[in-house]
Amino acid sequence: MTEWKPGWWARMFIGAGSWVLSIGEGSLHVRGIPQELAVDVLDIHELAVDEGSRRIVISLAHRTETVLTGLPRRAVREVAAAYRSELEERRHLIALLSRAGEQGEAARLWWSQVQDVMNRARWADQDTIATVEGSRPDVAVWLAADSDPRLSGLPRDKREDQRAAVQACCTTDLPAWAAQRNEAFLEWEKNELADFFRTVEKSPLTDEQTRATVCFENRVRVIAAAGSGKTSTMVARAGYAIRRGIAQPAEILALAFNKKAAGELSDRLVSRLGDDGAGVASSTFHAFGLRVVGEATGRKPSLPDDLATDNGIGRLARIVDVLRDQDPAFRRDWDLFRLVFGRQLPDLGDEADPERSDRNTGNNGFGTLAGEVVKSQEEVMIANWLFLNGVRYEYERPYAHDVADAHHRQYQPDFYYPDIDVWHEHWALGPDGTPPPHFDGYAESMAWRRQTHTRFSTQLIETTSATIRDGSGFDHLEQELRRHGIQLKEDPYREAVGEPPITDQAMVALMRSFMAHAKGNRLDPDTLAQRADRTLRARLFTRLYGVILAEWDRRLRAAGQIDFEDMLNLATDHVESGRWTSPYRVVMVDEMQDTSAARAALVRALLKAPDTYLYAVGDDWQSINRFAGSDLSVMTRFDDWFGAGSTIWLDRTFRSPQSLCDAAGGFVMKNPVQISKSVQSSAPDTDETILAVSVRDRSHYGSAVRQHLMNLDAELTGPATALLLGRYTRSKDDVTSALDAEYANLTVQFNTVHASKGKEADYVVVLGLERSGFPSTIEDDRLLQLAMAAPDPYPFAEERRLFYVALTRARHSALLVTRSGAESAFLLELVRDRALKIRSAKGDDITPVVCPKCKKRTMKERKGRYGQFFGCTGYPICAGTMKLADA
Repeated sequence: MTEWKPGWWARMFIGAGSWVLSIGEGSLHVRGIPQELAVDVLDIHELAVDEGSRRIVISLAHRTETVLTGLPRRAVREVAAAYRSELEERRHLIALLSRAGEQGEAARLWWSQVQDVMNRARWADQDTIATVEGSRPDVAVWLAADSDPRLSGLPRDKREDQRAAVQACCTTDLPAWAAQRNEAFLEWEKNELADFFRTVEKSPLTDEQTRATVCFENRVRVIAAAGSGKTSTMVARAGYAIRRGIAQPAEILALAFNKKAAGELSDRLVSRLGDDGAGVASSTFHAFGLRVVGEATGRKPSLPDDLATDNGIGRLARIVDVLRDQDPAFRRDWDLFRLVFGRQLPDLGDEADPERSDRNTGNNGFGTLAGEVVKSQEEVMIANWLFLNGVRYEYERPYAHDVADAHHRQYQPDFYYPDIDVWHEHWALGPDGTPPPHFDGYAESMAWRRQTHTRFSTQLIETTSATIRDGSGFDHLEQELRRHGIQLKEDPYREAVGEPPITDQAMVALMRSFMAHAKGNRLDPDTLAQRADRTLRARLFTRLYGVILAEWDRRLRAAGQIDFEDMLNLATDHVESGRWTSPYRVVMVDEMQDTSAARAALVRALLKAPDTYLYAVGDDWQSINRFAGSDLSVMTRFDDWFGAGSTIWLDRTFRSPQSLCDAAGGFVMKNPVQISKSVQSSAPDTDETILAVSVRDRSHYGSAVRQHLMNLDAELTGPATALLLGRYTRSKDDVTSALDAEYANLTVQFNTVHASKGKEADYVVVLGLERSGFPSTIEDDRLLQLAMAAPDPYPFAEERRLFYVALTRARHSALLVTRSGAESAFLLELVRDRALKIRSAKGDDITPVVCPKCKKRTMKERKGRYGQFFGCTGYPICAGTMKLADA
């Protein structure tokens, strides 16, 4: 028997006959008896004590017993307690030992898994690393067991085998190691597949394009500058995925914004990858959505013929006609909106420029249905409401009493009702009962007018801007008119002798656009009603929309048809529910900046399966399709939409010269929402890549552009292209002579800037750089904001991006055409930034001085009491001045 020498912490008891019982370190030892006992406490079957006889009976597992006597009663109790304590501690240590072994084994398996991931001949993607990181075992107990002598029962050879793995669990920064390993893998792939990267496209891939191809993170956002070869990377990525066994051709899906882009991408894949490229699915979002719906339901739905020809405008018009005939409440709301609320109101205190002038009264303002010109658009609403309800009124009739004095001209209340001898004042007051801050003296004028009515005991009805906008003002006006004896006779067909109301066609077009945005963003009528602000106009419109939408969808269902928005929404539902299982492991999206919320939701649904990879290519600087539903946040807040991903920059352009890139990039980057990047050009530079020409009259555009093209044509030694770009299609009429002219080397074409997206030419001419021309000041109806993505708050944000697109179509130079005295704010901004000079049609430098105050207009020389100075041409709206010497 091995002698046990208990430590100082062991409990010792001495009984009759000089026997000694010791308990500690998991063992019980009895000496001084014929058969000494030394056992692990776990091997004791039972330790029984009898305090009366002061006996201790120790029964072992094989039923042998050792009986001890001669201890005091208290000592007997202490022996029992010490045994129980030691047994509990021993069991606890054994459990810890077992857990330590389990943790060590888990660490070994985890480390083996890490090494397997790192040794694979492919990119270590984020999802895999996150999964491995999430399974990193807790090794705290193992570490305790390794350092605690009480737990030395863990076999030494096993402990040594696990120590390295446990250490790796404690110290390995897995994401950092994966990033370092991926960089090494990229360099290895560059060498291993050098021939592929050199020949997959017509020109060898650049380093950044190669990175975009090899980086197989689960979610990759590629921010591609204009002319940086984004399509080349999409083709190369498909080829690389096939070559490396990441996906078969049939497991790759390429989605494009429109049919033309999808076709061009498909052709490129086939021409560069052959049969493999032919196996890749290239589709528009809508066509893909239609396919999913058909396969998920077993019955492919059809698209109404008129939806493809006129976007459903005719169908919607017929629905409105039926609803007006069958639903009196709908007809009343429709006519009320059309006649009274058709035009959107400016912000309180920010009235739009007058549209008409009344020769008889001298009023400048806005026309009504009755034919007069009133001074505000809120007054137009009131006048048209009165006209709709057959109420006779006079606008700004002189007050019945002469109240003119040294401080007040003769009083002219806003409206007068001759049938009841009642006056009506409409106050420019907000919800808080106060006028706009810049309405100096308005409160005092209100008080004087109210006192005047009190003084002469005349009847006065009052409305405010706030109550007219939220609708309560019309209810109040109706109650007051009825109280004074006027019976309203509503007649929406009463012939208007003045300004015609918004047409049914215009309302239908607005409603169809609203429907596309609302359905695309999956906003039901109840949600839209909650979104509607306090204005009656918004509430009325969303109420009309709810009725129209119900009938629109009912007719589609009855005919087994769907619309464009259903193609995406239903497809997303089928993918998310599992009714359609995606075969795609690699999903590539072209022009990601133009992706709508509905498109993004479909992409997100396709990525829910494990081991899927998103490759989204786009340029937030070229996001110009918000009117068509695009949501810029899909690009700028990529991680919020799809989860953590990697961003790769294609910031080398092969199209535009560096000086043009710098000017265009600096211009668009003034909006802090845009993603910052520095575009580097591989194209040769020249002295002037952005030019501007100014003519006296718009009718001179054609001759100035024709002369510019003739000069270019004379210098060319071979074929070249020129692209004339207009903000609107009508700009083409200004340059007919330039388009019809014959050139020896130039091929000249016209496009709108929107239609030019994806195109390029040697020379670009941007037309109409005038105030109110480019940037366009035509504002979309704010009702659409209820159903659209949040707007970019930066002034003319999308127009700035559109201008950037126009400039970056040019391979050599861009000419900007303007009109003297009406220069665009964009053009003047480039002048202020010293990015260009403006010349006359003869070539003289006529670059103006830009007003330092408003920065939107030019300065001209003026003469004052202190001599000559520069003053803003916008005076008195802008009173900016500067010294001649500072120009």
